[in-house]
Amino acid sequence: MKRLLVVLVFLLLLTNVLALTPQEAMMEAWKTGNYSLVEPYLSPAMKTAFSKSVFQSARKELVERYGEIEGYHLIKKEKEKGYEVYYYRVIAEKGNYTVSVTVKDGKVEGFHITPSFNPRNALYPLLGGLLGLMIIWASLRRFHAGELILGAVLLIPLLIFQPLVQKLPGLLGVGSTAFLVAWTGLIAALFQEPLKYYFSRDKTLGRALYVGVGFGIGEAIYVAVMASLGGSSLIGAVERAFALLFHASTTVLFAYSYRNGWGRRALLVMILVHWLTDSIAAYWHVSPSNAVLLAGYAVMLLTALAILPKLLPLARAESEEPEVRW
Repeated sequence: MKRLLVVLVFLLLLTNVLALTPQEAMMEAWKTGNYSLVEPYLSPAMKTAFSKSVFQSARKELVERYGEIEGYHLIKKEKEKGYEVYYYRVIAEKGNYTVSVTVKDGKVEGFHITPSFNPRNALYPLLGGLLGLMIIWASLRRFHAGELILGAVLLIPLLIFQPLVQKLPGLLGVGSTAFLVAWTGLIAALFQEPLKYYFSRDKTLGRALYVGVGFGIGEAIYVAVMASLGGSSLIGAVERAFALLFHASTTVLFAYSYRNGWGRRALLVMILVHWLTDSIAAYWHVSPSNAVLLAGYAVMLLTALAILPKLLPLARAESEEPEVRW
């Protein structure tokens, strides 16, 4: 009798699991942290882009921010071009947030988190960018607004095209997690370093330095906007300061190496260093840990310390041309 009861309970639970719709399976997996609940319902592309490690990383970040998930309920449902989008309100210990589950042909094609807007979260990235700027200004005792604006403007096309190329393997459903991490870092390096090289190579060291500063300030503003839609902390200020110093060191190196006949070698080296830095950052999103975070910061800081102490004195001693060359 007991065995029969156990079998009946098991069959009842199995029936409930099998009866789940794709969107319900996604939400149950998100609530419980059990990835196996939704894995059979994921499309091939989604299985690659939203692997178990990515799922766990994203869920961990949201649980740390909002607390353990207590429940959820459907807010609305939309249909567009063959896709069904289900919006759920997630109820957590420290606050609530909205997620959407996109379904097509019985498979989950997308899962997105809709963050709440909080302008206070933008403070730390902006402070980090300002700190980096003040370090450069205090060291050089010169300010080049034209080059700073130029560096910030260079970021605009990158924000449009770089993510599209980085996401190609996931959209095509190809590549392992290791490949996707390396691909993300490589594309960032190939997009950013040649562009910075082209616009800083023939400038004086001081002006080239501020191209990188502007690039770092542009990144800080972008991160601040993203942080206002999500979350931020003091470590975000440190990250932005290190990133600005990293970009400034690369552009001043490009100007110095170009005038001395080894610009392309410097470009190649910085592409490799940038590849390493952004690959570490991409890996952190897959498997977040303090060790990974510190490794990425260490590469940026060591790069800046290897370049700036040697080239900043040369930049201070160098005469500046009066006009800004664009």
